Amino acid sequence: MHQSLPSVTPQLASRLEESIAFFSTEKQRMLSLCPGNPYGAYTRSFGKAVALLAQKAHSGLYNRVHHISGDDVGFLDEIIEWYRSSGGICSFQVVPLLSSPSLLWQLAKHGFYQSGFYNVLYGLPAIQQASFPQLTIRSVEPEEKETFVDIYFNSFGLPKTAAYGYVHESMSRLIDVSSNNCFFALVDKKPVAIAILSLYQQVGYLALAATLPSFRAYGCHQALLQARITRAISQECELIVGQAGVATGSQRNMERSGLRLAYTKTDWTIYNALADPDKNTTSFNR
Repeated sequence: MHQSLPSVTPQLASRLEESIAFFSTEKQRMLSLCPGNPYGAYTRSFGKAVALLAQKAHSGLYNRVHHISGDDVGFLDEIIEWYRSSGGICSFQVVPLLSSPSLLWQLAKHGFYQSGFYNVLYGLPAIQQASFPQLTIRSVEPEEKETFVDIYFNSFGLPKTAAYGYVHESMSRLIDVSSNNCFFALVDKKPVAIAILSLYQQVGYLALAATLPSFRAYGCHQALLQARITRAISQECELIVGQAGVATGSQRNMERSGLRLAYTKTDWTIYNALADPDKNTTSFNR
């Protein structure tokens, strides 16, 4: 019998968020295994909320609280104090279906504000038929870590800030995570784009994708979506989930692949009158 896409409910949202948080916690776990834990990478649960701490990356972009719900309001002071006592700042990812007026009020009371929006899309894994004759898609080999990381940095034009070492190491470690399936898109045998599929409890998370600027008209993102969905089918996934900026090319490509909007998430960041958000637009894998 043909499977139908389940309706978006708090229970479904929680399942999707668990798969998204799993990708980040596994990355954090691998970082914490570096000898001496040089980046101060830690993970801690507070109720259903999952808090990621990177002491050497002084930005809410890398110190995030995932999957917080209205039931976790009582942990808010403890979460903020954990980051403060560790010398870090944090940001919160808030899902409308899991939130509550009390949670939003408490975040504002503690000095947090809505600093960004992005969409979560979901769908059923289905075979795609599009053809990309200029492209070859294959898995990333362990010895190709540096090529993988270089494509990521060059795709987004990321500067070598204080967090560079942390981001470089975390990207490299993603290839070592057993639940990750890492892919290259190649043009004339040259890797020009990357993507990751993270697998968790029969949900395939389209975790990351990046294409070198000069190869963005080749269909790399769409081809990598197709390859990851095909891999998810082979791994018996029941659902696919991805995240994208609102009304971006990434969102449109996901919609072409059969995904549809589940909900729009918000980032909540601590207010700093001296910080200029227009000068802090660094991207990193969600």
